[in-house]
Amino acid sequence: MKICKYLLPCTLFLAPCSSFSQDDGAAALLAGIARLELEVTLLEDEHEVENLQRIFGFYIDKHQWSQAADLFADNATIEIGGSGVYVGRERVLAYLDSLGAEGPQEGVLNDHMQLQPVVHVYPDGTARGRWHHFSQEARFGMSHHWGTGVYENEYVKENGVWKISKMQLYSTMRTPVDDGWGVTALPRTSPSENLPPDQPPSVDYQNYPAVYVVPFHYNNPVTSPYDPIADSDVRVSGSVDAGALEMRLVELERRLGLVEDAADIERMQTIYGYYLARNQWDELTGIFAPDGTIEIAMRGVYRGAASIRRNLDLYGVQDELPGQLHNHMQYQPVVHVDPDGQTARLRSRAFSMMGTFGTQGRFMGGTYENIYQKRDGKWMLYKDQQINTYFAGTDDGWINLTRSNPPGITESNPPDEPPTMDFQMYPKAFLPPYHYDNPVTGSREVVE
Repeated sequence: MKICKYLLPCTLFLAPCSSFSQDDGAAALLAGIARLELEVTLLEDEHEVENLQRIFGFYIDKHQWSQAADLFADNATIEIGGSGVYVGRERVLAYLDSLGAEGPQEGVLNDHMQLQPVVHVYPDGTARGRWHHFSQEARFGMSHHWGTGVYENEYVKENGVWKISKMQLYSTMRTPVDDGWGVTALPRTSPSENLPPDQPPSVDYQNYPAVYVVPFHYNNPVTSPYDPIADSDVRVSGSVDAGALEMRLVELERRLGLVEDAADIERMQTIYGYYLARNQWDELTGIFAPDGTIEIAMRGVYRGAASIRRNLDLYGVQDELPGQLHNHMQYQPVVHVDPDGQTARLRSRAFSMMGTFGTQGRFMGGTYENIYQKRDGKWMLYKDQQINTYFAGTDDGWINLTRSNPPGITESNPPDEPPTMDFQMYPKAFLPPYHYDNPVTGSREVVE
């Protein structure tokens, strides 16, 4: 939704004169602008909260406990499954430390995906979010598991920075990959004897096959809608000078434009996944900038539309073939748009289900670090780079996954430039570099 529809009547009202009295409707105009400013702020905050939770998930993947704990407020709490409640950021870190050594670990897969957000931001500087948790966990040669759950979290804005104030993950299912949830259902966790929680579990429930509906922080949006703008006390302030009012409106349009840009980038990455999943190579090439690049699985850099199209031939022929499965799901996007609205960066996940009917099936997990650019008012994919975490057969899972390298360069279809990054896949440990700093502390993990 463009704010322009609000700007037009305001602009017409401003045109005839340079200042207003209360009788001229200036008070009503100031109130309207104040409401627009609040609405734009809430949209910005919603985006920041979603980034915050998704960044938490990426930190947890690689055992970056210190970075993850820094996302919490001083008096925050964390409660995972039936482990009990840990109170305060230091205790959050202590709990996370108890889950394993700090940093990426060889032989450890710990992908904790953050999915399906329902985020509500409130004018008082708090927010709540419901998320789906989906995990893929393995210890090489020892175990591998699927896990699911639902987060009901709370957030707080302190000095302009969003932090996690309460994290509660209700586990719903955990099962060994070998058996699956149709055979084996493991109970939820229990409080640790080595690191007792500060409080016992706050809710008594059991994992699947038991049934427990995690309480919602929101009402049904149709039968009981909530409007934070209508229910808030909007603070009216500022000059009634026409120039000052126009400057406020122009700034509002700029800010809203950046929020819309972030949504456009998330949509573009999702569209990318749909094209990729059905071998629609011509359409996929069409979302790239003319001078864009693609670099997947250490195959090297393919630059420009013709080379990008040639690269896509490595993954199969144009259009879907019978008997081929090529689902490529895109999720957990962390999007940052530059202040000028011309460049954006995205980190997101890929989870692929691939196979040939009657022959094989396999999974792939990976991370994107992409760059988008706006050309003539349209967002285009400028740099597409995927770093694979693993390739695993559906029958075997990750427990004894054969050590292998990414596919690498294909001599019959060579890249324009060599790979820009040398990485290894699970069971080796690798941390794909982030395009962003920790949103609370401003620190960044150093990648050797």
